[in-house]
Amino acid sequence: MARGDRRHPESVAGGWFVDDRCIGCGGSVSLAPTLFGLASDGKHFVMTRQPATEEEVLQAQLAAEVCPSRSISTESGVTWRRHHPLEIAPAIWRTGSNSPKTAGGNAFLVQRAAGNLLVDAPRFTPALRAWMESLGGIVMILLTHRDDVGEADRYADAFGAKVVIHAADADAAPFADRVLTGADTCEVAAGVLAIPTPGHTEGHIMYLTDDGTLFTGDSLGWDPYRHDLGAEPYMCWYSWPTQVDSLQRLGGYDFARVVPTHGTISPTLQPGDMRRRLEALIARLRRDLADG
Repeated sequence: MARGDRRHPESVAGGWFVDDRCIGCGGSVSLAPTLFGLASDGKHFVMTRQPATEEEVLQAQLAAEVCPSRSISTESGVTWRRHHPLEIAPAIWRTGSNSPKTAGGNAFLVQRAAGNLLVDAPRFTPALRAWMESLGGIVMILLTHRDDVGEADRYADAFGAKVVIHAADADAAPFADRVLTGADTCEVAAGVLAIPTPGHTEGHIMYLTDDGTLFTGDSLGWDPYRHDLGAEPYMCWYSWPTQVDSLQRLGGYDFARVVPTHGTISPTLQPGDMRRRLEALIARLRRDLADG
């Protein structure tokens, strides 16, 4: 729970606030982009506007639930019944309990008759373990890249789940059972493709499920302000030109929903619309590269 005695001085007056322990991960902002903004130091987020509607109060509650530093709360200390794990699409759940080890990255559980999948890993909690058990456990953990391994090892041990990662990032998950190599797309589970997309990190992978959901790690998301696909060079740690090339590869796949580990989940669109938006994004990014 956020500490009132450490309320960030730039948080707007009112009941909801962010304290100065915020690590600036942006996880909460992706759930309530109109309520938060960067502090003047550019390193922390603060409340820029108090929630004014029931929908905005819900957004603030969701943001508080995923905050890895527990930096968001109300002055009154009011509690609510937790919303997470939250079903964001049919049979796809955002787990909540975001881990500081992943800089607040989201993790997702995909329910499947052949065995449930965990995409990236949240903080390990008894409550989340019990919830996963109630759904039949997990058989595989799909890691998008080194930054979001989190506590995957503990979930793998708890459920005997296999762990997938790319060789270029495998040192971050030495417990992984399946280490992918090269640049070729492969099927890691029935109807689930692993698409190597280096750029953000050398071993970055996206995962495409047969319902058209593309789990994009940290390489592609939805811009809540422009209402369009988005990718930014400041979030790239390995090679920005390589990342742009990787994004262009996605034009060969049909996907209807973008689900990033960090960032905003897209609405569900027709694959043709996604492809057009992707092409426009890549054209803009290549122009920016050419302009230096």
